[in-house]
Amino acid sequence: MNLTLRTRSRARRRVALIAAAVLTASMAAACGSGTPSNAAPADLRLSLIVGLRRDDAGLAADALNRSSPSAAEYLKWLSPAEMTERFGASPEHVQGALGVLQKAGFEGGVDPTGGLLVGTMRAGDAAELFGTAIVQLPFGTSGVLAMPAKPLTVPKKLAAYATEVIGLVGAIDHDTTTTVPAPADPPPADPPCPTVKGLGPKLRAHYRLQPLIDAGSTGKGVRMAMLEVSPTSQKAVQLFGACRPFKIPPVTVTAADPSTPEAFPSMAIESTLDLIAAALVSPGLDGIDIYQVNPFAPVAVGLAAILNTANGPNGLPALISLSLGFCEPQVTDAEIAVSERVLAGLSAMGTSVLASTGDFGSSACAPDDLAESVQYPASSPWVTGVGGTSLVETNGQITDEVAWLVNGNAGGGGRTSRIPRPAFQVDVPIPGNRIVPDVAFVANPANLGPIPTCDSDNRCTWQINGGTSATAPGAAGGTALILQYLASTDGIPRRLGALNPGLYGVARNRSAAGDSSGGYRDIVSGSNDVHKIGCCSTAPGYDAVTGLGVMDFWDLAQRLKAVIARPR
Repeated sequence: MNLTLRTRSRARRRVALIAAAVLTASMAAACGSGTPSNAAPADLRLSLIVGLRRDDAGLAADALNRSSPSAAEYLKWLSPAEMTERFGASPEHVQGALGVLQKAGFEGGVDPTGGLLVGTMRAGDAAELFGTAIVQLPFGTSGVLAMPAKPLTVPKKLAAYATEVIGLVGAIDHDTTTTVPAPADPPPADPPCPTVKGLGPKLRAHYRLQPLIDAGSTGKGVRMAMLEVSPTSQKAVQLFGACRPFKIPPVTVTAADPSTPEAFPSMAIESTLDLIAAALVSPGLDGIDIYQVNPFAPVAVGLAAILNTANGPNGLPALISLSLGFCEPQVTDAEIAVSERVLAGLSAMGTSVLASTGDFGSSACAPDDLAESVQYPASSPWVTGVGGTSLVETNGQITDEVAWLVNGNAGGGGRTSRIPRPAFQVDVPIPGNRIVPDVAFVANPANLGPIPTCDSDNRCTWQINGGTSATAPGAAGGTALILQYLASTDGIPRRLGALNPGLYGVARNRSAAGDSSGGYRDIVSGSNDVHKIGCCSTAPGYDAVTGLGVMDFWDLAQRLKAVIARPR
């Protein structure tokens, strides 16, 4: 069977593209008066988030305590009502901002943290309120991007209540190019199952997942959410289940923004890889909830859609896996401020977030800019950034693990984040602010094996795909096993909130005890310096390529269990 080998790079050049488009749009708008010729349809609905005047510092400190093993509040999660009352905007500010926005055509409401207004507006109404045309511009071969003609700012009507405005960006159409041949008439039958096998049992043994499974932990009782910018193919899920000895947990798909199906590529590749990576590690998950968002929207739009489930019948998922990200220097301060609010709120309510660090090594802005840079949201302190490794196999057995750097791709990591250094990294022996990644997981496509790749007409092929798109869902799957293993006496799986304080605490306690091998397997070979800029190489202990190392899930579970049992 002919298998295509490819890396699914998830770093998005959204903001770079938008910056160029804004300049084009502004020049077009300046050439005449009134509505520009490339104005988006007035009734086109777009996502909008308004950041109210709120207590971010108080929420961050509280959320950190609830995720820190040394704090008295450890694992005592906030409810949305408590969070809103203690750290949200004042009722006067909420009502004042809602009054202005609803009069202007806004549809939505306050988020569960009480600090953001999340909803949608029509392009015509938004243009009037924010004083900028909403234009549509081409991208790719057939894409159409709707966006403000100039950067959004808080209008005077909202200035007394609000500090940030983000959104109003939507993909209307997509690139229809495809790697699958034109369909025959009638459509071809499903492709045969590949003879090339994936890692399967070897992976579970290597990362010491099998002892957790043998102890009864399969992810039962745990739900995982994923953000996806590509379509989800139920056909691919079915095909994988028919060809492999385990099936993907039940999958639900929710639109996180108003984008139509035409906004997304026709090929379902990335979402399938994410689902398989999670299910390979954690086959007993109660379900995986996919939130689909257009690839140009701020990441806060998708995160806010997940956060909003806090008030729903099932509550928040215990885990969120993000295999998407943006070159951090191109993410605006407003977008980071709003995203950090959402992520702190998720942590305060017990949800753990893991994100891939990208496939461009220590140059997250490549190919536009090869300078050292990292990817957001993996660089958020509320997020566990997961870098990439390659497994070395000899005679069918895994004999070594090194940093992933193959054919111009490598796991993201570096020292240049503008986000301040978090307390959990105080002992990291690398100068700078927030250092990425925190841990690592296998990313090399050659190690992961073939997955079904289907288009919108359910025409499928088997391809070998990989990259750090697989690292976050893989590590999240292993964390799901730990959550079930740590179940309290009533059998309800634990929540751990932000994972990093606990992960770094394990490493710190291990070092103090003179234990050089517990919790993680150190990766000491290889680098992620794709473009030869001088960063970064592996080293004994923490490094900016594989972080603390790859998790020994069984040993880590034992250590976390001891931490939880410790009196406070």
